[in-house]
Amino acid sequence: MSKPSTALWVVTYHYVRDLPRTRFPRIKGRLVSELDEQAAWLSERCEMATLQSALAFLAGEYEPARDLCLLTFDDGLKDHYTNVLPILARRRIQGLFFISTVCLEQHRVLPVHKNHFLMAELEFGKYRSAFLEHLATLSNETPDPADLEEAKRAYPWDNPDVAAFKFFLNYRISEHLRVRVLDALFEEFLGDESKFARELYLDWEEARQMQSQGMVIGGHSNNHVALSSLSPEEQEMDLATCAQVLHERLAPQAFWPFCYPYGHSYSFDAVTIQHLRALGFMCSFTTVPGAIGAGEDPFTLRRVDTNDVLKKIQPKQVAVPAASER
Repeated sequence: MSKPSTALWVVTYHYVRDLPRTRFPRIKGRLVSELDEQAAWLSERCEMATLQSALAFLAGEYEPARDLCLLTFDDGLKDHYTNVLPILARRRIQGLFFISTVCLEQHRVLPVHKNHFLMAELEFGKYRSAFLEHLATLSNETPDPADLEEAKRAYPWDNPDVAAFKFFLNYRISEHLRVRVLDALFEEFLGDESKFARELYLDWEEARQMQSQGMVIGGHSNNHVALSSLSPEEQEMDLATCAQVLHERLAPQAFWPFCYPYGHSYSFDAVTIQHLRALGFMCSFTTVPGAIGAGEDPFTLRRVDTNDVLKKIQPKQVAVPAASER
């Protein structure tokens, strides 16, 4: 009987914090204790990969005895230094951490995070009404009910109303309108953006300390916009800025990975990949779910959301415990 083929599983994390004890307990994230438990569960079932071993597997140069698992953390959050690094270092697991460079360079809060924290601060109906009322002073754009099914696919962990609003905000209105409205609401309800950014994101010294403990830092663009919405020239400028800042601010790395903002298949295109290759990035990760086999394109790598780990990652080579034992 032939040996079952192995796969690479890549898990996505964002916020990792003790949510009930924070100012924003409604932020959707993973508790610190849950990350520790999940890392232990994965380590029992998979070989915990490094970026180097994952790339070797993709190239057909390494055949592991069991499935590989790689942990990734998006957005360069302070959580990743204070809460994630100690767990991974203790368990000797390498994590990949993706930074949008404008946050650290200019102490700006990304629009996607302004939206998260406004939703966490305000009752959703009040926030949506305030957003649409402010938008109406600038434009006649409104949500399209026809987008609902696509929105539910893009944001499966949100209820339909929230998913539809997030899809409209992130994909259906222009960048300059989104920024203007979110800037105004953030200042009104949450205050000083620079102070907030310094508390939310890593600083460069923390990122370098993470490298010194075996972690890998990657690019998440400069401005965290859906790259396919930009012209080829705008994409090149954004990605080149990201690469330049990473190389200037961080220690050298053998491999530089990338992670697409938003990560859906329509959030990047062939031009994006062409620019990433030219800039020296070795691979890039999406949010398209699923396992990865040897020989697959390193610039369209799938990932599994942390909320879906128990359901999706069940390697054939190792028995999975009953639900009551998890």
